[in-house]
Amino acid sequence: MDLWSFLLGWSPVLLLTVLAVFFRRPALDLSIYGTLFTLLLVIWGYDTPLGVALLAGVDGLVTTLPLVLVIFAGILLSSLLMATGALKRIVDWFMGGVRDGFHRSLLITMGVGNFMEGAGVIAEPVVAPMLSAAGVAPAGAAALSIVGYAGLMTLEMAGIFITVLALITGLPLSELGIASGWLSIPATLAMAAVVPLFLPRPLPGLQRWLLVLACGALVGFAALAAAAWLAVSISGMVGGLALIAGLVLIGTGRLPLNKEILKDLAPFLFILAVLLCLNAIGPLKELTFKRLSLQVSVIPVHTITLRPLFSAYLYLFLAAALAIKLLGIRGQELKQVLVTGSRKALVASAAMLLFGAMGQMIAYSGYAPGFTELSNPDNIPWVMAQGLITYTQSLYPIFAPLLGWVGTFLTGYGVASLMLFGQLQVQGAELLGISPVWLASGLAVGASLGSISSPFKIAIAAPMCGALGQEGAILRLTIPLGVGASLLVGVVLWLWC
Repeated sequence: MDLWSFLLGWSPVLLLTVLAVFFRRPALDLSIYGTLFTLLLVIWGYDTPLGVALLAGVDGLVTTLPLVLVIFAGILLSSLLMATGALKRIVDWFMGGVRDGFHRSLLITMGVGNFMEGAGVIAEPVVAPMLSAAGVAPAGAAALSIVGYAGLMTLEMAGIFITVLALITGLPLSELGIASGWLSIPATLAMAAVVPLFLPRPLPGLQRWLLVLACGALVGFAALAAAAWLAVSISGMVGGLALIAGLVLIGTGRLPLNKEILKDLAPFLFILAVLLCLNAIGPLKELTFKRLSLQVSVIPVHTITLRPLFSAYLYLFLAAALAIKLLGIRGQELKQVLVTGSRKALVASAAMLLFGAMGQMIAYSGYAPGFTELSNPDNIPWVMAQGLITYTQSLYPIFAPLLGWVGTFLTGYGVASLMLFGQLQVQGAELLGISPVWLASGLAVGASLGSISSPFKIAIAAPMCGALGQEGAILRLTIPLGVGASLLVGVVLWLWC
């Protein structure tokens, strides 16, 4: 293993970290600089033909498109709900079920966030504006909309993480689910511990810090129990619901429903009902997930599957239309909200598309013209993973979650991190004589934690709550937190192995 090549592979991480932490550049700037640097890196540093790098970038744009549509629709929906006061009324309704504003922030951050991600609904478009309406500063609301679910994300998104990991590694899904559930507990506790840092000052006393940790433990153990005895696909939802129920029970014990609050909640209830039906009803899932899908290949080694009737963006647009109808916004007011929301969405969408292109350039570095052959020593993910195994030896389990963090940091996708590094964990486990199930699970939990440090994810959350342009300042806090939490999980994994 060439040490220079290994160190060079980390240069995109270093560049984005320096620009975010020390220069506080916004997400669009980070995406532009990162994409241009990566293009030059893969061409001159890893002997990748220009045509291959550019096609990989186009593949990244197309791959990212469904998420861009989700964010575009989510921003429009949140803009409509904020303009009509619906979000504030929902937040006030939550207040009626809990003791105080601190408990309400925990309920939204960790309860609603985990429930939505568990249901396969991207949480940021809902949680970030809710927290903003609850009085959390824009930068704090953006960060918490990711922090709340990042520790448990391996068990969320309707089980897609574990399913993909099982397919890549060939390891039993049930064993991966349980191992990931156990490792998600320290990850969730770590994320819970930092929640108060992003809430309005002053910092809470010891009793409230203990409450936050108890909330993290409740979410983690409830999800683990669901993964072990029910199904991984619903474990994230169970964790979120357990926290919501727990905070309401120690609060007023009730969340009364009436016609007005149901009208405000209707767009969210519609999204959740549709997506739960799509995931839970077998024939409907078979129809929308497999039969009514479209496959596109920009490059021969990667097929992109578009599922317009299964993906969330269609139903987010329909939810926005439902909000317009039920909340009575029309005329000039509607036009102004749509124009303002679209402007915010375009900036976030441009950043996300470029991050998608950057991630695929990294993933497909080292391919020969026409993608006919891959040179492993010129493939950045292979170099990074093999280098860590080579240079850390028996200590490698400490760094496996960090490798997952890096994959999400660079690509924006936790699933992409698994695809880049998943199979290498099985090979590494054989070399080191340790359990491949636990090593692969450690990678997956680290990939989940990478969400809080990902410029891509921050670019999703920031425009939802008025934090557009503050992405660099947010990343200045979340990058070291993500690295620290990943290493914590790594130490637990190392002690276990």
